Amino acid sequence: MTISMTDTALDIEKKAIGRCARRSHRLRIWIYCGIFLISSVGFYMFWYADVVNNYVLSSLELRNGTLIFDWWERPPLKMKYNIYIFNYTNVDEFEANEASKLRVQELGPYVYQETMSRMNVMLHDNGTITYQTRRSYKWIGGRPENDIVVVPNVPLMFATAYVRDLSFAVRFVTNTVLSTLQEQSFISETANGFLWGYDTQLFHMAKPLLMLQRDIPFEKFGMLAMKTGLDKDRITMHTGSRDKKNFGMIDRVNGLNSRVVWDDEQCDKIEGTEGIFSPYLIQDTSKPLYVYAKDMCRKIPLHFAEQVTIYDIPSLRYKFTPDAYNFSNKQNECFCPKVYDKRVCPPSGLFNMSACNDGTPMLISFPHFYGADKSLLEQIDGLNPRQEDHEAYVDLHPRLAIALAGRSRMQLNLEVRRAIGVPFLGNLKDGMILPLIWIEIEIGEPSEQLLKVAQSAHFTVGNIELALQWGTLITMILSFSAMIACLWKSRSKQDVVL
Repeated sequence: MTISMTDTALDIEKKAIGRCARRSHRLRIWIYCGIFLISSVGFYMFWYADVVNNYVLSSLELRNGTLIFDWWERPPLKMKYNIYIFNYTNVDEFEANEASKLRVQELGPYVYQETMSRMNVMLHDNGTITYQTRRSYKWIGGRPENDIVVVPNVPLMFATAYVRDLSFAVRFVTNTVLSTLQEQSFISETANGFLWGYDTQLFHMAKPLLMLQRDIPFEKFGMLAMKTGLDKDRITMHTGSRDKKNFGMIDRVNGLNSRVVWDDEQCDKIEGTEGIFSPYLIQDTSKPLYVYAKDMCRKIPLHFAEQVTIYDIPSLRYKFTPDAYNFSNKQNECFCPKVYDKRVCPPSGLFNMSACNDGTPMLISFPHFYGADKSLLEQIDGLNPRQEDHEAYVDLHPRLAIALAGRSRMQLNLEVRRAIGVPFLGNLKDGMILPLIWIEIEIGEPSEQLLKVAQSAHFTVGNIELALQWGTLITMILSFSAMIACLWKSRSKQDVVL
């Protein structure tokens, strides 16, 4: 009897232990199943949903009191302007018919540091911000500013272009005034004066008339005089609070979302950025980025070219190519000014700014007519276009889309427009293109703080993202394997019992 009771107690104990083991086994299976499901969700989030990147980019929004807002108001990246002037070396021989072509000598660089800030800032409830830009320039090196250069008399050529289609009486009065002032087609001036402002009686006489058309805030005429001081235009830009993809996109200029310049709805539309890009726009490098060039009244496309390494960070290089000035391309044709209801396009490689600048005969090109029609090089001696020296590009951070390096290069040219009865342009032929200056805007070295942010966003965040990606993948594989092993073990035990 004693033996029977002992056997029964043992059986009960064994059954209890078996039930506990089975419950523990099932619990392990459920635990492994839970871990597998959680790691599967993490695998999808970190490999396909780009959660880490979206979390980092969620902070890219212009809000008062943030570091990004402070950087936007007073950019930590200082722009350096390397300016080159075309000095005309054989004007006397050309005017005496001893030389068939003018010859230029590139002088420079004259190096200036830009200080830029955004003023009169107003945040709006619709996710936009309105501001004006103030710029100043300081000479920091290169050739001395007191160099004497021989350059075209730009105010004179503006005057002849302005009166060429006016009445005989107006041209007669203009001829009398120019004779009194003894204006010449070329002048000698200091480099600093030609760039930022020099005294000219013709400009002082014409300024009151010009003020009837537009505000002229500078007292002396200079090729870059209009760039200094507070910009009169008020720009409205998206802050990214409503849509991160619109971060940095210009919404309006002076309250308008379109310009009445090109007589074409698409080309008159204001779109693009001032050079601040949403990181979401560089996720697909097959699509171009657009910068709105306010002084040209058009958007400029930037196309992805290659990956480069800047400050040990693999960066995306976007280039502005001469194709933007190719008017055989139908999408560019609307940027040709209308003359008597007919569009007149300049030679390939030139962009006519006259429609955007009150009819002044100014044209933009790449330096030394790089990528332009070969006929432009045949008019002037001394030009030597080279891709490595004259193309334009910007290198963007692969995650934040901030510019780490880059060079914007453009050349200002003057078109000769002769006027009947105003014989002050000597041997210059009507329609001739005269190069004046070219400017290389170079992105300076980032501040230590900005560089730390850029490197952290790439290396630290990148390493965290990799750890989470591979961690979830490995956890998913191990938990799935453990779950299958437990199920197999459980099935094996059932087979033994049977």
